[in-house]
Amino acid sequence: MATPHVPSPYTILMLGPAGRQLTHLQKTHNRYVQSIIAAVMSLAQNPRPSGSRKLVNRPELRLRVADFRILYLVNDVQRTVSVSAIAHRRDVYK
Repeated sequence: MATPHVPSPYTILMLGPAGRQLTHLQKTHNRYVQSIIAAVMSLAQNPRPSGSRKLVNRPELRLRVADFRILYLVNDVQRTVSVSAIAHRRDVYK
């Protein structure tokens, strides 16, 4: 019996602004930091979870964690997820 093909996980790349935004959230002891980190790490296994949506007029996908949004791009050829922004919903789309 053949074993099913299990795809290798994607590599998470935190672009400059996203890394700074996450560091800022950690320093302010935001109560959603652990949920945001868990959501970002889960993108390695499933880069298009059921809650993600494609943004209109932008190339990114969006993942919602409470009032925060994670914006990211998926490259299926190189198997990478590039996180471009992590911020409150009032600030992330500016």
